[in-house]
This record gives sequence, C-alpha cells and structure tokens, in this order.
Amino acid sequence: MPHVLIIEDSYLFGQFVSDAAVLAGAGSVEVVDTQAAAEAAATRRAPNIIIADVRLRQGSGVEAVAHIVADEPGIPVLYVTGYPEHLGGCPVATTIVEKPVSHDALRLLIGRLIADDDARRTPSLH
Repeated sequence: MPHVLIIEDSYLFGQFVSDAAVLAGAGSVEVVDTQAAAEAAATRRAPNIIIADVRLRQGSGVEAVAHIVADEPGIPVLYVTGYPEHLGGCPVATTIVEKPVSHDALRLLIGRLIADDDARRTPSLH
C-alpha cells in the first residue's frame, strides 16, 4: 500500500486531500505544512506519491519536491495549486491540477497515480 506525502499549508484543504488519497487507496498519508517539514517527513519515510501545493507560508512546495525527488527520482508528483504559473521546470512525473478541484476528481486522479506507481514498481513477468 503506497505512502502519500501531502505538502499543504491549509489545514482544511490538507485534510480534504488526505481523505481523497485514503479513498483512492493510499495505505498511509502524512500531511505537512512547511518545506522543512516535508523534507524531514520524506527522510523519515520515503513517499510513493507526493501531492503538493506550490506556495506555502513557510518555504516552497516546489523546492521541497525538488529536494525530495533528487534523492528518490521517479516519485509521481501531483501539484494541486491556485498558482500553476509558478511551476516552471517540473519533473517529468508531474501532474498539475488547478484549485478549486472537486473531491471526486481529486480522488480519481490520485487513484490513477497510485495504480501507475504500483505498475511501475511491480516487476514484469516477461
């Protein structure tokens, strides 16, 4: 079961995303609200999927993701943001969703990322 790291400085929206991730099949979820907390969380337990806001009150979601994926390349990243124009130079495995987003749409998208990650990590029998 995948571990999802959510980087979001709005408590209510973080819980909204967490709920969608659990319903989509996440085995565990950690919600953090700063860049430093995100980097520390990823050190404690490597995420299988990262869901991040771009702008945080303390630090940057983009910078946090860049530091995390530098150590663990290939982690799928989903940015859920009201500021998609601030996302220059994203990694290849990045999906961007603009706020506001419905819970159902977010759950389906996270479910797709979880399925893709499972397929990526499961060895082929060929």
